[in-house]
Amino acid sequence: MSCIETYATLRIFSQTMHPDEISQRLTLDATRAKPIDPESKYRPRREHNFWAWSTRGTLDSTDGLKHIRAIVQALAGKEQNLHALRDAGCEIDVSCYWLSSGQGGPYLDTSTLTDLSRLHLDIWWDVYFHAEDDREIAGGT
Repeated sequence: MSCIETYATLRIFSQTMHPDEISQRLTLDATRAKPIDPESKYRPRREHNFWAWSTRGTLDSTDGLKHIRAIVQALAGKEQNLHALRDAGCEIDVSCYWLSSGQGGPYLDTSTLTDLSRLHLDIWWDVYFHAEDDREIAGGT
C-alpha cells in the first residue's frame, strides 16, 4: 500500500464569524479553531477566523476515502447549515493530507463525489512523499 498516513479536514474561514458561532451553527465541535486576534502582530497576514473538524487522530485508517466519508457523515442533514454559513460569507472546503511511500494515491468513488457535490464542498490534497533514506531523495544508490 502506498499510503503511510492520511486524514481529512473540513475547513471554514470567515472574516466576521467567530469559530464558536460556526460550531453552534453546525452543532459540531471544532477539533481546531483560531479566532482573529486584533492584537496579533500577524493580523495583516491573517484576516480570517479559522474553524476545522478533522479526522486526524480519531480515525485509524490509511484509506483516505474513509476519512472523507467521516466528514460527509458528520455533515449529514446539515446542508442548510452549510448554506447559511456560505450566505454569511464563510469559505468552506475539505483538505486531505496524504503521505505516500510509493506509487498510487487517493481516489474518490462516485457516491462520495455525489455527497461532496450535494454539500457543495471543494476538496483538495496536500501530498507528501516519504523516502526510505536520503539516497532515494538525492537519486543515489
